[in-house]
Amino acid sequence: MPQEYSKQSEYPSVTEVLSPYSGYDQIPPWNLEKAAERGTIVHAHCAAIALGRWTPSPKDEYQGYVTSGRLWLEAYMDEPLLVEEELEDPELGYCGHPDLIIRSEKLGGVIMPDLKTPVQLHRKVWGAQLTGYENLAKKDTRFSLPEIDRLGSLRLYEDGRMAKFDDFTDNRVAYWAAFYGALIAHRFFMS
Repeated sequence: MPQEYSKQSEYPSVTEVLSPYSGYDQIPPWNLEKAAERGTIVHAHCAAIALGRWTPSPKDEYQGYVTSGRLWLEAYMDEPLLVEEELEDPELGYCGHPDLIIRSEKLGGVIMPDLKTPVQLHRKVWGAQLTGYENLAKKDTRFSLPEIDRLGSLRLYEDGRMAKFDDFTDNRVAYWAAFYGALIAHRFFMS
């Protein structure tokens, strides 16, 4: 299985930039810790699936989420282009860790799905997160990624049914403006 994500960059991450707007401060710490563990484990399994690597069966409590991701990837992914890599934009001074960038002819080209395990959709924060990643994919030339045609959250279900892709493509400009504003605010308050 892929190693757990570890930030290497000196720059703040997309997650750090958006953390004041995530609402996580309203969630009890024990619940947030459990959700973070679930996300880490499920992401690692789905990354291995996308890369065609063997992965051991997850604990029963995570199996449905992994199955949900597997079903979607098998149905829609033609080719993984980037899986769990850290990207940087030195000009704007931030980094990020997109879950997947894939080629999918069924979905219309190059797709950036961000894996999510919460049932509730958090459109504004997730949209801003995705456009932050999309900019990184354009700016970080180490991977020579093609232009992203569609971006959205990929909500994985605990019961194992196929994941749902929530498309955020139509509001890219507004989501990017929100992310950029959060980045400027982060710089101002953290300096």
